[in-house]
Amino acid sequence: MSDEAAPAMAGGKAAIVAGGVVLLIAGFIALGILLGLTPLYAGFLLLWYWGSVDMVEGRALAPLLVGACGGTATAWLLQYGAVEGGLAGIAPVLGLIVAAIYCQLRGWLPLLINRSYMLYLTVMAAPLLQAGESFAHVMAAIIAATLYFGGIVTGGRMVMARRAAVT
Repeated sequence: MSDEAAPAMAGGKAAIVAGGVVLLIAGFIALGILLGLTPLYAGFLLLWYWGSVDMVEGRALAPLLVGACGGTATAWLLQYGAVEGGLAGIAPVLGLIVAAIYCQLRGWLPLLINRSYMLYLTVMAAPLLQAGESFAHVMAAIIAATLYFGGIVTGGRMVMARRAAVT
């Protein structure tokens, strides 16, 4: 992946894409309200990662989901360990994090230990987020975002493939 800027879109196409993104986001917000999920940022982080890092590659969605949930679970363990055991409760989780870093550097367990694992671990371990966050709701938001955004992209690709087959 390169850090080069993507070529600029023409004005009309950019307006259509921007409108589609607004509708997509509004739909996810409505879904979140319907499901009673407040940490929608966790789902939007997934969308940002999938769109910006993975370029909406379909095969990248499963490792993104597994890594995001794994990183979030590790951040929860860090919080739980701190609350229940202080330094003695944090030490094993820090060991787990060091092992995860080693695994990532070695390329081991790539479905779980990947860039999204590290991103979600970093974000969800922030004390401000941990202070009053429901990790169950965060996990639900991540799963809902995966199903919602992944389903819409998959459906759109199916429609485009059918249209291409007809012409």
